[in-house]
Amino acid sequence: MFFKNKHVITSMIVAPILAIMSYFAVDYYVAEVPHKAKDGQLYKMLVKSNCRWESGHCDLENGDLELLVTSDTQEYGKNHFRLNSNTPLQEVKFALVNEQGAHSEPESMSLLEPGDRLWQSSLVDARSSDYLQFVISASGSVFYAEVPAIFTYQDKDY
Repeated sequence: MFFKNKHVITSMIVAPILAIMSYFAVDYYVAEVPHKAKDGQLYKMLVKSNCRWESGHCDLENGDLELLVTSDTQEYGKNHFRLNSNTPLQEVKFALVNEQGAHSEPESMSLLEPGDRLWQSSLVDARSSDYLQFVISASGSVFYAEVPAIFTYQDKDY
C-alpha cells in the first residue's frame, strides 16, 4: 500500500539523484582551484608520512615542486642534510628547533653540483632538535616546511 502512491515512488527515485548532483555541485563551487605560484608569495610544503619515523629521508611537496631531504649520519646525531629537488632552486636555508621553541641561527645549504637541484648542509648536531625548518626559494616564490627531526636518526642496519 505504501509503495503504490506515485509521490512516494517519485521521491524514492528523485532523492538519490538530487543527492549525487548536490555532492558534485558543492565540490565544484567550494573546492580550491590549484594555481601557479606567484613571485614573492609564501607557500607551505606538504610533509609526507615518511618524515615521521627513522627512515633517513623525508619527502616534501607543493604542486610540481618535489623535494627529498636525506640525512647522512656520520655519528649519532651529527648529520649532513642533503636536499634533492626536481626543479632548480635559488636558495635553501634551514634551522634546528627544539620543543621549547629555541632555534638555531638559520643556515644556508650549499650547492653540490651544477643545475641547482642538489644542496647540502654543513655537519650539524641534530640530537637536541625536535624539528627542522626549511625555507626554499624557487622560481621567485618562497616555500617553507617544518619537519619532525626523527627521520634523521636512521638505523645503520638497513
